[in-house]
Amino acid sequence: MKLINQGYILDVEKLNNQKNVCMCTSIFRHSTKRLFSSFRNGTTKESPDGNGIIAESENGTEWRILFSGFQTVFDGIQGEIKAVELSEKLDGNLFAFLSWFDRTKGSKLYNPSSDTILPARIILVDSYDMGKTWENYRTIDIGDLQGPALTGPVVKVPDGYLVFFEKYGPEQPSGPSLHAACALFSKDGIIFDRIITVARHPENKIFYWDQRNAYDVDSGKIISMFWTYDRENEKDIDIHIAYGNPDTLTWTVPQSTGIQGQIAMPIPLTEGRLLCFYVHRHHPGSMRLVMSYDKGKTWDIANEMVIYENQEIKEKGVSGESSYAEYWEDMGTWSFGHPCGIMLDENLGLLVYYAGRDVKKLSARYAIVSI
Repeated sequence: MKLINQGYILDVEKLNNQKNVCMCTSIFRHSTKRLFSSFRNGTTKESPDGNGIIAESENGTEWRILFSGFQTVFDGIQGEIKAVELSEKLDGNLFAFLSWFDRTKGSKLYNPSSDTILPARIILVDSYDMGKTWENYRTIDIGDLQGPALTGPVVKVPDGYLVFFEKYGPEQPSGPSLHAACALFSKDGIIFDRIITVARHPENKIFYWDQRNAYDVDSGKIISMFWTYDRENEKDIDIHIAYGNPDTLTWTVPQSTGIQGQIAMPIPLTEGRLLCFYVHRHHPGSMRLVMSYDKGKTWDIANEMVIYENQEIKEKGVSGESSYAEYWEDMGTWSFGHPCGIMLDENLGLLVYYAGRDVKKLSARYAIVSI
């Protein structure tokens, strides 16, 4: 693997406004080969003015802002857009899923006193001009699931679409908040009316946070990777991996990869190879790319590549010293993350993430790697 090029999708150091924080980066390639990167932009990580931005590119190295400013008020309630995930309908038009949070209920995403996050919705919206304008906003019905939040790209499988999210909240009156990695399924990219559980610990002792998923054409499976948190012992454990069957929409039980990290994006290749672009939060904090030659059973960690590194800041909470509530606070101080990536061709990969010198200046960035 070799790093060919790197740069900015949006360099906040060059902005003349106060919205200097990008996060929740994602990437999507249309059937026309046009590239779209979506991300949240706001004054701070926790600011209520967060909204989605879409940038476009023909080659992955030259980016221009295509759209900013999704609707944020629903049913008279002012909210924030935390994440935008794009995909393509069967007719070639774009649709987007938005993670929306009710900002009238608190100044921070997580409330330690109630162990809950802000009320949230998953919004579906359409574009008929390749992302320049958006219309037909509607809330997706997810039943009684609380605290829904999008977790990575929409995945097209042979018989439909999967939109991945996680839920977090009490399931019984006065009960503890519980986590599950979930997905919405649609056959046509229009009606999303089936909810699937992707991963959940039977005793709720392990949380499979921030899943990232990709469809592997060679094996016909969905590869899912998880930032995995030991709720009982209040610390991160190794990144876990599971495999989904797109016909039955069932997944294997997540297993450890042996990789010490957080959010991890699987990028399937040919001949049994699988890339993992992941957050290495331990010092020196970095974004790393590692190869597997057996679809994720083992990993060549000794030869992993550092895509980005911040040696000046030692990130908080990554050595198990923080309580669960403190860990949520630590997340607000982190200066890089949210990996995503696709293959441009058999030999070139495009990676996107956010990073900056400190939490006040976080840009949306890209890297091109040869494999």
